[in-house]
Amino acid sequence: MALADIIKRTCKKLGENNKPTYVVMAIATVKGICRPTFTMMDKTENPETKKYTALREGLTEAIAIPAYWASGELAGALAKKVFHKDRALAGRAEKNMMFIGVCTAALLIIPGLCSVAIKPIMDAIGLKAPEDKKHPKNILQEPQTTYIPPTINPVTHKNVFPQMYSYTNRPQSGLRVGGL
Repeated sequence: MALADIIKRTCKKLGENNKPTYVVMAIATVKGICRPTFTMMDKTENPETKKYTALREGLTEAIAIPAYWASGELAGALAKKVFHKDRALAGRAEKNMMFIGVCTAALLIIPGLCSVAIKPIMDAIGLKAPEDKKHPKNILQEPQTTYIPPTINPVTHKNVFPQMYSYTNRPQSGLRVGGL
């Protein structure tokens, strides 16, 4: 048996029984292994940050795999139930609904589960997010203002208020419209 025949048979078998749930679960498994590994291999990052990030990425994928499976299978079962009379349509509807279920898991279910579960798990393990010493926590600070008191006009002997009494000491940057 030639190598070409083995490849042909494998591709045919995968193409006949390929569910969207299996594909996404395989991708999540690889991400759950590779992303934490590559994070830990980063030589430039703080060791505490690496450990926290790698564990968080691994937990995210550990939550994602069963969520993908459950949502895909439930959506496929729903399609089978709805289209049970038309067998030809039921097969296509099942695959399409599995795809929609997996997309729903990626868009809504997994982020929701991760936001609920990861912080308590990390706290139970005893890992806290490392503080970033390069950037202060409160980046947005009130601009400092300078008060310019009114002056007295020598002719009328009345107070003259300046046009603008407040100046900011922060640089003016960003998109300028209509100017140089």
